[in-house]
Amino acid sequence: MANVSSPSPIIEVFVNAVQETFPEDEKAKLASYADAIATTTSEGDPHRARLCVRWAIKMADEKSRKHPRWEQLKERHQIWKDDWFAFDFGVADAMPGSGTHHRVGKAEPIEDVRIQWVENAVAIAEKLGEDDGWESSPWEALLTELIDYKK
Repeated sequence: MANVSSPSPIIEVFVNAVQETFPEDEKAKLASYADAIATTTSEGDPHRARLCVRWAIKMADEKSRKHPRWEQLKERHQIWKDDWFAFDFGVADAMPGSGTHHRVGKAEPIEDVRIQWVENAVAIAEKLGEDDGWESSPWEALLTELIDYKK
């Protein structure tokens, strides 16, 4: 079994992205989640990252009346490309004699993709907040779902 870390690195990426980009009022809401976040672990982080990407796609789909359909398709295509990139490099990296090695302190390619999914979900939450008002950006519901997920 892989090393388990706490708090969840995926949730930490989410929180850091919120702290970097959201307005102060929204950032302040993170404090009420601090204790719950502290009890999370890295178990289930792959699922948490998938929750973020599905949430981002759903939010983009719900905006279809205001945004051209091609933007949604472009986002889905990018997700597919990211998945393939991670798979391709992950398989190559794991193959004996591939000439590549994991380095201590470096994220594996699949982890880079998961981080990107989380950051993209936060970016969509930010866009919803800016365009439609922060009460229309259900980012807290996503954070709660990420926290509540237990492997």
